[in-house]
Amino acid sequence: MFRFLQTRWLALAGNSRGVLLVMSAMFCWSVLDACNKQLMETGIPPQQVLFLQATVVLLMVLPLIAWTRGRIIATKNPRMHLLRAGFIVTSAWCAAYAVSHLPLAEASAYLMTGALFMLPLGVWLLGEQPHWLRWLGVAVGFGGVLAILQPGATAFHSASLVALFGALMEAMLGVVLKKYSGQEHPIAVLTWSQVACWITFGLFSGFALPTVPMELWILLPVIGLSASGIYLSYFYAYRAGDASAVEAGSFTLLLFSPALGYLFFAEVPDAGFWMGAGLLVCGIALVIIEPKGHAH
Repeated sequence: MFRFLQTRWLALAGNSRGVLLVMSAMFCWSVLDACNKQLMETGIPPQQVLFLQATVVLLMVLPLIAWTRGRIIATKNPRMHLLRAGFIVTSAWCAAYAVSHLPLAEASAYLMTGALFMLPLGVWLLGEQPHWLRWLGVAVGFGGVLAILQPGATAFHSASLVALFGALMEAMLGVVLKKYSGQEHPIAVLTWSQVACWITFGLFSGFALPTVPMELWILLPVIGLSASGIYLSYFYAYRAGDASAVEAGSFTLLLFSPALGYLFFAEVPDAGFWMGAGLLVCGIALVIIEPKGHAH
């Protein structure tokens, strides 16, 4: 049965496999954001939440590192990890800040625009050659961002711009992962990324773990698994297909995050959000379409 599923999986086009993996990452991302928002609503500042998150992930991978005597995290490209560290720390902080100041669905909508940033970055830094539908999709998608952002509206929140900057940093992370991680083990990428977060947010929080209410302890393993799932899913997604194409799977964040926001925080997005979200989905759908002669 496993071999049959593996064969069917490998029979899919690379971009299709990549999109499905990004969809998996989006589910993990929405769960992680919901857990972090729960913790921050108890009064824990974002930097301590991120320090706790990195600590949990590192504790989870520590037995594997010990079992392999560190070989699994050996790296042939330390510069790649240093470059990723800058982008990942910035994107993680922006995401946590946005989630703590905006409704979960709205923060997620801005963060998912990384899929649109990936196209010009893929052309500029990866030498990808996207077809015209991808460019049209970017234009439609950013129209959706403006519909949600509502420039000039009295309800405008500066956290929206922070979230968009975080999405740009997330796209840069994807470029680095696609370009430099060909010989790296996924656990090495996960571990060194979390080490960077642990050191940075540990410094900001005095290396003091927050006091988590006992009823929220159940969130800790969920945080560790979902954070790891994001990194590992993205790792294999970018190996499978074009970075600017596989990011199309990120539109599913607009399905997961509003549902979790409604279930756990009683958040109901307004009409402007749904209009913008619809344009975002249409834009990213155009990005994923492969005209005849372009399919991988």
